[in-house]
Amino acid sequence: IESLLSTALIVARLRDLSVERDQARAGERSALRLANSDPLTGLLNRRAFMDLAIGRTQLHRLMLVDLDHFKAINDKLGHDTGDDVLRRVAATIQAIRPPDSLAVRLGGEEFALLVPLSRAAECPPELVLDAVRGCDMPLGWRVTVSLGHADGRVDSDAAWRRLYRLADSALYRAKSDGRDRACRATDFAEFAAA
Repeated sequence: IESLLSTALIVARLRDLSVERDQARAGERSALRLANSDPLTGLLNRRAFMDLAIGRTQLHRLMLVDLDHFKAINDKLGHDTGDDVLRRVAATIQAIRPPDSLAVRLGGEEFALLVPLSRAAECPPELVLDAVRGCDMPLGWRVTVSLGHADGRVDSDAAWRRLYRLADSALYRAKSDGRDRACRATDFAEFAAA
């Protein structure tokens, strides 16, 4: 009887340890998710995005997405509504991104999508523009974005910086050409970025 009781206590303790281990692992996953995500939108934060992006060996398309006239939304509708707009745009971007791609809130009203070039046809820039245009926004407000995109490598920090400069130049061109549009980086954009 003593031996059976001892065995039962050991089995119960092992079960308790297993439950504690599973809870600790779940807590670690939750903490990691919180550390790697933007608290407002739930997308990756910049640090986590960079950690996951740099070092990928295949070619990628980087799309920089910036909300048009976001200051007017905050000024006219308030910052709480502006935050809601950011969350809805983030959810839209997250919903349309293909597998193996990364979505990030870079800061403010700027987002990025990093899509393997082999999957770029699944998420063309026009899809991003149309998805945001069609997104249900607070108070029926119409929201558009400007998008700059470039294709290239992200296998090193230098390659990432070059790709970012190209996409950023294209984004600037989309803004200056009237907003609510996508522009592709060209070789000329590389010189303009420099």
